[in-house]
Amino acid sequence: MTRLPRSLRIAVLLVAVGTICSWARSGKAEETEAAPTPEALAAAIDRGLDWLESRQQSDGSWGSGGFRASAAVTATCTMAFVGSGSTATSGRRSPAVARGVRYLLGCAAGSGLIAGREQSAHGPMYAHAFATTVLADLYGETDEDDAIARVLDPAARLIERTQNDEGGWRYQPLRRDADLSVTAGMLGALRALRNAGIDVSESTVERAVDYVRSLQNPDGGFRYLTAEGPSAAPRTAAALLSLLAAAADGPLIDRGFAWLDAHPIRLDERIRLESGDGYALYGLFYSAAARRRRGGSVWQEWYPRTAATLLGAQRPDGSWDDPSCAEFGTSAALAVLQMPADLVPFLRPDQSEPPGPSDSVEP
Repeated sequence: MTRLPRSLRIAVLLVAVGTICSWARSGKAEETEAAPTPEALAAAIDRGLDWLESRQQSDGSWGSGGFRASAAVTATCTMAFVGSGSTATSGRRSPAVARGVRYLLGCAAGSGLIAGREQSAHGPMYAHAFATTVLADLYGETDEDDAIARVLDPAARLIERTQNDEGGWRYQPLRRDADLSVTAGMLGALRALRNAGIDVSESTVERAVDYVRSLQNPDGGFRYLTAEGPSAAPRTAAALLSLLAAAADGPLIDRGFAWLDAHPIRLDERIRLESGDGYALYGLFYSAAARRRRGGSVWQEWYPRTAATLLGAQRPDGSWDDPSCAEFGTSAALAVLQMPADLVPFLRPDQSEPPGPSDSVEP
């Protein structure tokens, strides 16, 4: 993995954010009065990172309530610090990243599964997907690279052998059933593994892409399971990011973005979706990542308005609320705010070499 020198990482973040928000305020995007200043964004990000750093447990984990010691939450929090320009060996917040990495490595079982306390997430497979992604992204940037290498290959093999007959995954490491959300996470992990130089089964990627494609409704949005169901914005955003991560393109992607544009993720004053469910920041993260990976004027218009919404919802202590736990909510909000800098390898729009041949995943 190639990273910018430490001295340039924060500069890249501030310049990228400033360019987008200045562009918005110049009158080239709608609702320009909502665009925050680069200084306001930088201050909000710093406060969020300060709060998140203060919430790390002595064992290196993050999470509270039913999500205490969750590897899934720990992985998303670690990613938030990587998005600020720190790695496990450099950057202002490198100690927090290093402790997070050590905790995730300690969660790796002999079977290849990476999980902590994941009962509140219905099972360990979200944790496995997110932890695998973060460890793969940080491979080459830690003092634990030998240990990471020993964990990533078994993690990849576990993904391969637990894929069900439909081509997807669900909460448990069993070939029993599948849903879109966990499968999207696994496609992200497969992409990160391939970027880290870990062998990835092409047929595993192809079958997973076929499964996600099969969940698109006639209206262009995506449902949760193979059985008939409604389209929803969080799962549509997750589907689009997973397909783009696998280098899919074409009409299926275009229809998905058209549906998402017509059904944007809107937040109420309590950081809940206006529809009333509790997946607002989960959905916002995937929506941001999918739009960022696709790029173009839609991203340039979308980001400043979304950043303004997030700044307005930040709590006085620097955190963001979420029905799971504030650690996850804060890490997701920070990931969105920091996305223009492209410092998280998996989320960069200019990734080369997908986790499978592009001609096999054309919709």
